[in-house]
Amino acid sequence: MKSYMFFLIMIITLGSCGIADNKKSPEQVLSEASKLLDSWETVHYSATTLNNKTTHTNVYNLKKVSYEPHLNLFFSKEIDKEITIYYKLASLKVVEDRKKKITTFDYANDRSVPKYLESYMGADDTILFLKSLLTQFKEDIVYLEELDFSGKAAYVYKFQNYKLWIDATQAIPLKLEIAEKKMGTKRIIYNEVVFNEKMEDATFTHIDKDDYISSVFGIKKEPLLNTKAPHWTLKDLNGKEVTLKEFKGSPIFLEAWVSSCSHCMESIPRVKLIQKEFGDKIKIITVNFDYNIAITKEVVQDKNISYTVLQGDASFDVNYDIRSYPSYFVIDRNGDIIFSEAGTIENKKESALLEVLRKIE
Repeated sequence: MKSYMFFLIMIITLGSCGIADNKKSPEQVLSEASKLLDSWETVHYSATTLNNKTTHTNVYNLKKVSYEPHLNLFFSKEIDKEITIYYKLASLKVVEDRKKKITTFDYANDRSVPKYLESYMGADDTILFLKSLLTQFKEDIVYLEELDFSGKAAYVYKFQNYKLWIDATQAIPLKLEIAEKKMGTKRIIYNEVVFNEKMEDATFTHIDKDDYISSVFGIKKEPLLNTKAPHWTLKDLNGKEVTLKEFKGSPIFLEAWVSSCSHCMESIPRVKLIQKEFGDKIKIITVNFDYNIAITKEVVQDKNISYTVLQGDASFDVNYDIRSYPSYFVIDRNGDIIFSEAGTIENKKESALLEVLRKIE
């Protein structure tokens, strides 16, 4: 029995020594992490950002491709399990599941596609951004301490207004803190980080979905002015279907807006004045694109909105070529769009809108 206990103790001791031996020095870990972030061929990870009581999670797949002309990589980026961006060889597509919409960026007609790519991959939760930090502040990085991070031994480093946690055995980034003067401290947690596993090109290609609306960004639609208003069937905030046909023979002021848009919020008092001035003579119909009815109802109640608010969808978005909020139209009794504009309803835009509304018979 004593002999058995002796061997058991020896095994545990040797195992513990093995684990301890796997832990490298802070200098080694930082060096290996920098090399890993520079020399990877593929990487998969998720990054959860916590800032000002908000939480967002992006899931990334990246593959280095030397012949790719803009970023030298293919990527897919899933945003909060709602939007996925796919990029492969000048093919950029955005799939929005809440909207049931697939947008293709037309590289041939829109040369600003590289700008969008840099924006999507320039976020501070990307491995590319982290690598740029370690390169830029290489001489300023100072080791602070060793801490437990979700059961893992982690080394903490500081440079400028950043703190970085790195796995003490695998040299994989675990957490990045960014101290911002106005916004407080932003925390980015890296999970499921896997380097250099094989990735098929299909990873960076969206799957067509029959019930999704498709649109092409970069090709301007024919002007809607002086054309028949595209038909729509939308739901009100109680879920009841409302169609454009129901307003046949009545002039309409039609506005597309979203609650997070400050220009939309600034325009609400103007829409109320339009409602007050014209009463039943002109139907006031607004289409909200929050895709979150609870938020929309809260704004409607808070702003005391009494005119019609409908829930927007991808079909309306595409048919009315909505490119910014608010966008608004005037439809005459014959169903023709006789005025269209975008931006805050104020000053010259407000005067032009009112002039058209007052001329309607």
